[in-house]
Amino acid sequence: MNPATSGPIDREAEAGAGRAMAELRGERHSGWTIALHWSSVVAVLIAAVAALWHEAIEDTAMRNLLMDVHRQAGLYVLVALGMRLVVRFTVGMADVTKDMHFLLRWAAQGAHAALYVVLFALPMLGWAGSSAHGVSLRLFGLLPLPSLVQDDPDVADTLTDYHLWAAWALLGLVLMHIGAAIWHHLVRRDGVLAAMAPWVRRSKP
Repeated sequence: MNPATSGPIDREAEAGAGRAMAELRGERHSGWTIALHWSSVVAVLIAAVAALWHEAIEDTAMRNLLMDVHRQAGLYVLVALGMRLVVRFTVGMADVTKDMHFLLRWAAQGAHAALYVVLFALPMLGWAGSSAHGVSLRLFGLLPLPSLVQDDPDVADTLTDYHLWAAWALLGLVLMHIGAAIWHHLVRRDGVLAAMAPWVRRSKP
């Protein structure tokens, strides 16, 4: 249709569609944020399953394979975390909690900061533990990574303990994170869950 001949109804419809798209973008995080979030979730699950399976079997070749999978999944989490921080401070995040009490907003920000810290510490401890075990890592099997500590069995055991404690801390934070998302969706009925999971329809208040 020629813009010069379009009527006021068409222009109002286009303006309304534009406002709807702007509102939709404001209620959802960027595609990069969503993709990095859920791919990190998958990587954490793969790392956890590989570690548990590794402890449950005795076949040496399979144990080595599972540990390689565990390490690569952990390294992906580390890389994805760096990318998420870059996206967060450049693209930004959708403000879907602007009507929430400031104390709840601070609590949410604190919980996210704790998640970021643990998601950084957990793979770094694993990397350092691998170095202490004398294992040379390659990022995704391609890029050689430096050893963080010298080969030392005692240090390796200590770092392995720290790595395990960090894994338990991550589990606790993830459970709280899931609980908070469900609370937002079912109790507050806001757009917090839908902002990160576009396939979830926002609950009507």
